[in-house]
Amino acid sequence: MLRSPPLDSKDVDQMTEHGRHIELLTKLHFLSAPPEMGSIDCKFTYSADDPFAVCIRLMVTADRGVTWVVGRDLLYAGVERPNGEGDFKVWPTRGPHGRSLLYLRLEVPEGSATFVADLTVVRRWLEDTYAMVPSGSEGTYLDWDALTESLLPPV
Repeated sequence: MLRSPPLDSKDVDQMTEHGRHIELLTKLHFLSAPPEMGSIDCKFTYSADDPFAVCIRLMVTADRGVTWVVGRDLLYAGVERPNGEGDFKVWPTRGPHGRSLLYLRLEVPEGSATFVADLTVVRRWLEDTYAMVPSGSEGTYLDWDALTESLLPPV
């Protein structure tokens, strides 16, 4: 059974937009950790240069992080209903006092971890990414020549 995280007003969320990318700095709560060690800084990054993906960077320490790259549409679908297969799963739920929460489950062969975030904050940030690059227009933002060149073997 998943326990409710201690989300409170100390969780500072910061959204910033830098030209062609937008970031959300927030806290995720690690459900397997003791309450006093249960939160981790997390940066969600979206770039118009890679319009189909969202980078989720978990700041393990000040110098070290772990980055997961997931589909933007997959993450957005996960704020509405359970979504994902394999190594990334995401789903919404209601927490204490009706608070909207978003669970993120990351899996690797060595183990798995489940985190929880404020669903309202993540949804608002995702909506900003769709304002930047509307759904269905992602292909117009790609540099197709650079992509093709990166896929071809060196000459």
